[in-house]
Amino acid sequence: MRVLPGHESGQKALTSKNPTLHTIGMYTSFKNSKRAIGLGIALVIAVVLVPALASFQSINAIVNTHYVVVKSPIEGTLDGFSKMPGQPIEQGEELVRINNTRFKESAVNELAVEQKTLAERSLGLQLHLKNLQQLQKDLQNRVSVHRTHEFLRLEEQLAQAKSEKKAQESLIREQQLLAQRNALLLKENFISAAQNEAAQYALEVTQSRLDIFQARIRLLETEKQAVTQFVYLGEGRNDVPYTQQRLDDVRLQITDVAARLGENEQRSSDVQWQISKERDNMAMSREVRMHVPSQGVLWRKFGSNGTEVVIGTDLAHLINCDNLFLDVAVPESSLESFQIGKPVQYRLIGSTPWLTGQIHAVTGSGNNLQDTTLVAQLQREKKDARIFVKINAADLVKPQENLCFAGRKVDVKVPREWRPSVWLSRLSSFLM
Repeated sequence: MRVLPGHESGQKALTSKNPTLHTIGMYTSFKNSKRAIGLGIALVIAVVLVPALASFQSINAIVNTHYVVVKSPIEGTLDGFSKMPGQPIEQGEELVRINNTRFKESAVNELAVEQKTLAERSLGLQLHLKNLQQLQKDLQNRVSVHRTHEFLRLEEQLAQAKSEKKAQESLIREQQLLAQRNALLLKENFISAAQNEAAQYALEVTQSRLDIFQARIRLLETEKQAVTQFVYLGEGRNDVPYTQQRLDDVRLQITDVAARLGENEQRSSDVQWQISKERDNMAMSREVRMHVPSQGVLWRKFGSNGTEVVIGTDLAHLINCDNLFLDVAVPESSLESFQIGKPVQYRLIGSTPWLTGQIHAVTGSGNNLQDTTLVAQLQREKKDARIFVKINAADLVKPQENLCFAGRKVDVKVPREWRPSVWLSRLSSFLM
């Protein structure tokens, strides 16, 4: 409804003539403003306190991870160390080369001299073994000739003895017949007793000679049997000839030389293996190429091209974005609310989306030992405990290009669990 110009001017005139009505209007306007301010404050308190009462929130938290130390396996000079801290690195990528120009080859030279000596000794032993084997063949031939000759000689003597035995047996039969005739003639007195006795004596002598021949045959057969077994019997002889003795000695020498040659060749083979191993070690100790063990970020580097290093020197610290976690400071009095496996909401300071992780470790305020392998160190009060929250690096935006967000401050929210018994116990302990 539109107010007429005359009516509006009339109201102003009425107000100016009545000051009390003007004061009442101002008071009503001020009261409405206070109500609006009160409602605004109440609304702010509700927005701030209700979430705080419903969940625990902390901004004293950082993204953290452990680093891997790359150490120098040899002494030498760094080369090709062009990567800068903060740059992404890929698995298998060459990180740095270490060249050792002062490497000494004295160990390999000593082994090479020993190898040469062993080779010369092997040649000498092989020549000696060859000569002994040739001598063995010669002695075997001589032993064979000697044995064959001895066997033939005994065969001939045995045949001769058997012939003499046979002749003697014939003579005995003849003398036996003669003795029988003499016995008949003696009865007829055609011969004298002395002639008969002479014939008897001759028969006995012939029989004795037959016994001698038989004994000789037995002796020759025994010697022949011994020869077949490489044993030579006879008065004034050894059981084996000198050639056979020399042959036995040569066989022992051949066994000894063959054993020494085998040992020498085995030692030569071992030295050759040592030389090959030393050369491989020399190649590794002369130049080493260090490769990245896994995908991540070069966090720190200690040196540049031309830097001299010794064995065990730290060259670089590498981090892997797949092993990120949150390092959160919390009041130790609230540790019961932070159970392992409990979900946690977090967001990077300066970003808006809330992400989710899980508590995987809790430690009290008394644990003041610092983990020197951590990329960042959380600044906390003496009475602050710590929780560690496992997060998924895939939830973050290009972590490898952002230093894996290591050391980045985060805002953390953990749902509270109201436990009246705990509050009552605290209140009772305070009152008592």
